[in-house]
Amino acid sequence: MCRSQGVQGKYFTDVNHLATRLAERLGGKTMLLHAPLFAESKAQRDMLMDISSIKEVLDLARRANVALVGIGSVQPAESSYYDLHPVPEADRKMLVGTGVVGEFMGHLIRDNGAVANFALNSRLVALSPQELGQCERVIGIAAGASKVRPIEAALEGGFLSSLIVDEDTAAEVLQKYEGTEYVA
Repeated sequence: MCRSQGVQGKYFTDVNHLATRLAERLGGKTMLLHAPLFAESKAQRDMLMDISSIKEVLDLARRANVALVGIGSVQPAESSYYDLHPVPEADRKMLVGTGVVGEFMGHLIRDNGAVANFALNSRLVALSPQELGQCERVIGIAAGASKVRPIEAALEGGFLSSLIVDEDTAAEVLQKYEGTEYVA
């Protein structure tokens, strides 16, 4: 089961395109989640999460052995998160000002890895980061300087068992954890 966090409508980063190509290359089968990423209200989100076809895909994801997840920035200038849910520039700055440093599986997260208490999170049609806790391997993927703080937050939240990054991003993240249990 693969639910990728791409940008809907942009062919090479479209979630359905990415999931299908990955499944094809791995000899798997794509199970697509046909639902908006954000519902218009929490009540609508709850209703969508109870639809049998959506519930089936999410239940399968909860039982996955491996999860491949994106880690995103919410810094206004660099973030594709706002392609998923456009918000005014003032709201973008407000998010960062309240301590939100990134997004993990679409959920806005703080620097300590806690899921932010923000209305968008309550309208997200997706698993929560905690629901991946039973997954044997959660592999995070991110690259670039704008992803360093979100990666650190995902690590602090204990969401990841593996991480795929470029060399420069790895070096910046490792600086924070040098001399800790994370870096031997």
